[in-house]
Amino acid sequence: MLRLPSPPLLGLDISPEAVKIVELSASRGRIRVENADSESLPAGAVNDREVLDVDVVTHTIRSILERSRIRTKAVATALPSNAVIVKVISLPADLNDEGIEEQIRFEGSQYIPYSIDAVNFDFAELGPDDQRRGYKRVLLVACKKETVEDRAAILEASGLKPKIIDVQQFTLWGLFQHLEASPQDHRSVALLEVGSLTTALHVFEEGQPIYSREHNFGVARLAEEVQRRYSLEAQDAQRMLRFGGLPQDYPKEVLQPFVRNLAQEIFRAVDFFQASMPDVQLATVRLFGAGATLPQLDAQLQQLVYIPVQAPDPFAGMDMAAQVSRRFLEADRSSLAVACGLALRRLPA
Repeated sequence: MLRLPSPPLLGLDISPEAVKIVELSASRGRIRVENADSESLPAGAVNDREVLDVDVVTHTIRSILERSRIRTKAVATALPSNAVIVKVISLPADLNDEGIEEQIRFEGSQYIPYSIDAVNFDFAELGPDDQRRGYKRVLLVACKKETVEDRAAILEASGLKPKIIDVQQFTLWGLFQHLEASPQDHRSVALLEVGSLTTALHVFEEGQPIYSREHNFGVARLAEEVQRRYSLEAQDAQRMLRFGGLPQDYPKEVLQPFVRNLAQEIFRAVDFFQASMPDVQLATVRLFGAGATLPQLDAQLQQLVYIPVQAPDPFAGMDMAAQVSRRFLEADRSSLAVACGLALRRLPA
């Protein structure tokens, strides 16, 4: 049977610090990065839950599309995990999809703190419920309709056609599964997205989400310290952090103390999870996001949590199209993890 080629799909991540876009293609078993780009957003345009300045974000998306000469219109994006309700519920095992949907609508108030008519929801069967004979576990994901509609409207105003609206934690899990050489569903895995303003901790056990929490720390503090110490403008500090050129004392006097403090804060976040769910034993930690590849962050965190910590390359094993800037990708590859995971959604497994 012939497999039809998958149509192109953009992965677009809107975060508080930037808009990021990745486009992938697949041919003869190889994945190629066709486009990868990002553009910073002004402070206050987006918070950790929603877009506050629609015009600025729309303009930024258009700017990237024009600069990168991207013609693909179909797009996948992801909502922040804290804007979505994720629950595992127990329902009678004999219910089919229509029965599950009807049951959720009928008993929605038990699971969702909003009117069922005010939310979009989806579900997936997880298997038998070991605690209740004759029942099965169902993963329920729900979000306010206005949140989904607002995000879709921004994409449409930018000239794009929204096809998939995912959730960040599931996008990172899909990327993690893509990067792993062997299945890891049976293990407890912590996925950390170390962003500019916040750090999100997502834990999966046997391939299922069991914990998600955002913490108010990130790598923006490093840029602020560089600005203060070396009397730089914000844009100059960001550029020098990404591409080099800072004074010789920067690694010892600024970077190393910051990384130590960041590792301690991440450890406290992981420790808080372990205290709240003591029966779950983490097997590994994976770092993504803007701060994931800070020198020695993975090693210092591993010394604190006593389990393997890695910062994988989201684009590992992929080819690069001629138009992709190697310099940009080398500097920003970890911050493009969500966009890369979204772009993978259209490619054959």
